[in-house]
Amino acid sequence: MSLNFNKEAPPLYSQIKKDIKRKIKNSEYKPGEKIPSEKELQEIFDVSRITVRKAVLELVEEGYLSRQRGIGTIVRRQKIEEKLSKVMTFTEEMQIRNIKPSTKLAKIEKLVPEHEIAEFMQLAEGVEVYRITRLRCADGEPIVLFITYLNPVLSLPLTDKSYYGSLYKLIKKTNNKEVRKAAEYIEAIIADNNLAEKLDVEIGSAILKTTRRGYADHENPLEYTECFYRADKYRYFVELNR
Repeated sequence: MSLNFNKEAPPLYSQIKKDIKRKIKNSEYKPGEKIPSEKELQEIFDVSRITVRKAVLELVEEGYLSRQRGIGTIVRRQKIEEKLSKVMTFTEEMQIRNIKPSTKLAKIEKLVPEHEIAEFMQLAEGVEVYRITRLRCADGEPIVLFITYLNPVLSLPLTDKSYYGSLYKLIKKTNNKEVRKAAEYIEAIIADNNLAEKLDVEIGSAILKTTRRGYADHENPLEYTECFYRADKYRYFVELNR
């Protein structure tokens, strides 16, 4: 079936590329599925193989497709993109994108924190805080390791099973408190043995680390969280105006 492309408009390969990208975004071509072969695309668009190949190669370079020997050209799962504009929970982020959030690992303990965390929470030396370690998944795939320290002003359950859902919802339910304001610091690191094992990546893989300092009402320090995201699955963006 030939599509009616305007041959005086942008180059044909660009029009084909735009059409394939639209179908990916509309889920006509779903992540993990094969798109039509080059020969089939030639027939669909009524163009040369060179034109089709150029469109496909550019989509591969941009991360929309991947070519697998013996299989064909596959739609890649797109990175989860978070806009830095408001405080949101991981669960909320996933639900907005129609992605199923889950927790593979959750552990709570009480301990004396490092000096930087104690200073942020304005605690005396030796005072214990809550530390909650959680491995969160998107559609069943590990995507981020959270290590969260919470101010001991909170009264929280000490059972691991309590932390498999939204942490912020739990804090709201048990203490009627919530993080109203946060500052986030972003940096790039590489996966060590521990991160590689938990996030199911190779040692040395790129990791997006964020550190959140969260405040309750009246800017009372409540949360200090280190987040370790798989850089191949997640990215941030900021919208700037002048």
